[in-house]
Order: sequence, then structure tokens, then C-alpha cells
Amino acid sequence: MTADRAVYRAFQFGLGIFGLTALLGLANATRIFGALSQDTLLTHLHSGTLGWITMGVIGVAIWLFAGTGGSLSRNVALSGLATALYVLAFWSGNFPARAIFGSLELLVILYWWWWVVRQARVEGFGRIDVAKLSLVLGLTILTIGAIVGVTIQLFLALGITLPTSPELIGTHASAQIGGYLVLVSAGIADWRLSGGGKRTRAGLAQAYVLFLGGLLLAIGVGMNVAPLQGIATLFQVVGIVIVAVRFGLKALTAPWGEASGTRHIAIAVPFLVLGLVLEIVFLASIIQAQGDFTKISLGMIHALDHTFFIGVMTNVLFGMILIATAAQGASRVWPWADHVIFWGLNLGAASFIAVLLTVGTGYNAGPFQHPVAYTASLMGLSALLGIATLQQRLGAAARQTAQMAAAPA
Repeated sequence: MTADRAVYRAFQFGLGIFGLTALLGLANATRIFGALSQDTLLTHLHSGTLGWITMGVIGVAIWLFAGTGGSLSRNVALSGLATALYVLAFWSGNFPARAIFGSLELLVILYWWWWVVRQARVEGFGRIDVAKLSLVLGLTILTIGAIVGVTIQLFLALGITLPTSPELIGTHASAQIGGYLVLVSAGIADWRLSGGGKRTRAGLAQAYVLFLGGLLLAIGVGMNVAPLQGIATLFQVVGIVIVAVRFGLKALTAPWGEASGTRHIAIAVPFLVLGLVLEIVFLASIIQAQGDFTKISLGMIHALDHTFFIGVMTNVLFGMILIATAAQGASRVWPWADHVIFWGLNLGAASFIAVLLTVGTGYNAGPFQHPVAYTASLMGLSALLGIATLQQRLGAAARQTAQMAAAPA
């Protein structure tokens, strides 16, 4: 199944915004411009989660459900523009702008959630495979988290301060990471490592357990209810076991020496297991701190974030782009870069996470005075090389698709 041009466009928008994410991350880790402002750090966060990951997931959704048509490509472009404006609104530090463009971004997320639900309804919820079910459930949690996130922006724009606002932020973050990213990445792994098209009991259990775990995590953190957090932990443990059993051997036997998208998706599996373990540690820390996030290690929080953002989702999306462009027969621009990107990104991410867990963030350090500056540089520069390489290949694939569509039958 080859990808539609709307898929290429979604990936291209995502990679373009990811360039900003990588550059801001490098600046933050190396401290070459000093400490970055809170607005800039929020831009780094949201350009990665929405600009890169969610635009990439939109592309995956269109591809998985075999979406086609010029209107779909146009809607992808509008979504990419709205997302870019929301990212810039964070950089501006202007609360009304964040509320306005955040509301627009919420409409984008609602549109794509409904698009996926509608496609699933056509096939039948009782018949769709595990990959499609995981995407539907993952985007459902994304929508819930987005509603909470935009609510926060509206409160800030209107000057409303509620006692529950810190917990709202916790709900938003927990839903996006613990539910959305876990489900989507597991679904893509099911599609590409297991062949897709299957609806097994283990696969269904995996999807629903991870969905319930992510949902209870968001509620438990948001309302600071320890029992719910404990139940969420139980579901996450079950999810870890199912993921490890279903994909562990397939990941180990992946073609590690081949410059393919499959190895990117395969290496995301151990990162996914690590992320779920760190999430359980995070939950335990919240319970121990009685909901006081100031008592939780920043190094651990950032390690958790980057395990999912880079180790899991960037690998998964890079893998999907490589598979998409190879299936289209696009010119393999810069073939030498494939191994550099794969090993540099993953060695950089693994060492970056290890430093965060053992040494800390180094927020008070000067330029290149903390080990995180070097590990982040390896990871960030590899990501930038990936962005440049994959953009060129996507462009070639998109042109070939346009030429094929224009050719006489």
C-alpha cells in the first residue's frame, strides 16, 4: 500500500517544524545563548509534540486508513499552517494569541480525530485491526488532552486563576504522553512489525489496557487521586508485558545493518518499554510527593519526555517516512546519511536519557559545562541531518506521485 500525496505533505510539514524543535533543543542543552526563556522552552515542547509528532501522526493515519483526494491534501496544509501559528504564539508569550490559535489547533485535532473515527466506523469497530484501533484510541486521548490544554490557555488569557490549574497541566501532560504517544507508537509497531491486518486477543488487550492506563493516568494526576494513579500503574505494567512479549523478538531480529525504516520502528520498542517503566517511576514519585510536582526530579521528567519524543516517536516517524519514500521508488538522496542518522540519533538519545537520570539537567551550568550538552548535540545534530535528508526524499516522492496522477491513463 503506497502513500497518498497528503501523507507526504503531512510528513513535510512535521519535519519543517521539527527543525525548530531541534535547534531550540540544541541551544537549551549547550547553553551557547545562555538560559532560554520559559516561552522559548514551551515553543520547543509544543513544536515537537504538535508540530512534529502530531503532523506526523496525521500522515500515518491517512496512510493507514488509505485516505486519498485533493481535499485531504488541502486539509493537511491548513492543519500544518494552523499548527505553525500555534507554535509561534507560544514563542510570542502572548496569552490571548495562545488562546486564539490554541482554539484553532483544537479544531484541527477534532477534525482529524473525527476523520479517523469515521473511517473506522465505515470498516466497523468490531472488525478494524489492532493498528487502526490503537490509532483511534490514541487520538481520542489526544483530543481529551488538547481540550484541557486549550482550557488552560483560555484561563491564562482571561486572567482566571483556579486552585486546580497545576493539576490541569498535569492532566494535559499525562494524557499526551502516557496515553496518546504510547497507543500510537504501539499501533504503528503492530502495523509494521507484525504485518498489520490482524485482530488478535493479545493485540486487543494491549490497545485497551494502554488506553485505560493512559486515561486513568490523566484523571489520577489531574485530580491527585492516589488510588487511580495506582490502578493506572497496574495497567501500565500489564501493557509493558504485552508489548515486550508481542514485539520483543521481532525487534531483536530486525535488519539492524540495513538502511531501512524497519530498524527505526524496531528500536522504538525498547524505548517504549523504557518509557513505560519511567512512567511508573514518575507515578510513584507523584504519590510519594502527594501531588507536589516541585519535589519530582526534573532530570527524570525530561528523561521520560525524551524517551517518548525521540526514542519512540521520532524513530517511528523516521521509519515510516523511509518506508513511504522507498515504496514510492523515490531517489535515495544522501544514502550515506541513513546509518549516521540512525546510530547518531539513538546513541545520542540513549546517552542523553542516561545523563538526565544520573547527573541531572544542568540548568545552572554554562556553555558546554554539563555532560548533557554533548549527548544532546549528538542527538540534535543527527535529527537535523535526518530532517534535511528526509525532506529531500519526500519532495522527490511527492513529485513522482504528482507526475503519475497527471499522466494519461
